[in-house]
Amino acid sequence: MRLSKKWIAGSLAFVLILSAAIAGCAMGKDNKEEEQSAESMEFQPLDTTSKKVVAEYKGGKVVEGDLNRYINIIAYLDPQLSFMMSSVKDNQELKTELAKEYAARQYMLTKIKDDPSFAKQADETLKQIEDSLKQQQGQNKPQTLDEAIKGKGFDKAQLRQFFVEYHRVNQYYDEQLKGQTYDYVKVQHVLVSINDGSQKDQPKRTEEQAKKRAEEVKKKLDNGGDFAKLVKEYSDDPGSKDSNGIYEGTPDQFVPEFAKACRELPLNQISDPIKTDYGFHIVKVLDRGKKPVAEADEQVKMQKRQEVYDLLVKEELGFKSLLSNDQKGS
Repeated sequence: MRLSKKWIAGSLAFVLILSAAIAGCAMGKDNKEEEQSAESMEFQPLDTTSKKVVAEYKGGKVVEGDLNRYINIIAYLDPQLSFMMSSVKDNQELKTELAKEYAARQYMLTKIKDDPSFAKQADETLKQIEDSLKQQQGQNKPQTLDEAIKGKGFDKAQLRQFFVEYHRVNQYYDEQLKGQTYDYVKVQHVLVSINDGSQKDQPKRTEEQAKKRAEEVKKKLDNGGDFAKLVKEYSDDPGSKDSNGIYEGTPDQFVPEFAKACRELPLNQISDPIKTDYGFHIVKVLDRGKKPVAEADEQVKMQKRQEVYDLLVKEELGFKSLLSNDQKGS
């Protein structure tokens, strides 16, 4: 179980945008629409021949064909996003958000000089994909990249260029975050979950029962009990149970009540039961301080990249959508 309630964006900083836009497009569907088959919801590659300008930004324009090719590539690379973007053709709001992300990406590219190292990284990425395809087994499984992308709305050279630009954009993020620090915490906890029976992987337990069980853990720890052993015995958090209940990262990645304890609890002090949406936590902060973003784990880096992206969109990009209600991404 993850303690974070945030959907952290990937290094291209588009997942959060998509989640908000898609959540909006999902509202108000009638039963008939909800019963659509998985096949009908599959992503269909978008037309890449359109020369229509669908957005403008500082120093550039977004051409629909280029945007559609970008969307096609993303849909191929991430099956989850592929399903989520199945409605992009008829969803102006979603396509506008994707155009904004694409514009931000193109803007970032103007800030980073091209270098042969980016092409080398792109070739390595393509090789990893090729090797993965060769390891696939079963009938009708593509064994080469050319087979896998046939009919997907882009070719191998365009996919390679996508990765060249991907690595350049990552370089932009790294340069923006150079020298920055983040709030670091190392925390150990036991989670006693509350479950009405709807969560099949958790024991059924009322709030009162969960609190009583958490207080039992607290008492044992106060009497010198071994934290790691009590994690094995009591914790309902599969995300940390096999690592002695330990999480490392930034408090911002956790739900508010847990994050507050991470920031304020004295080091090595055992907390009273802390209630969150997941249940009751017994927490001990092992370490806390500032650390360089460059040394952070990928989740923290993703969060910091998202902050860079948000600031760029707000203060520099000057994005203007030219899509109208009657166009609907056509």
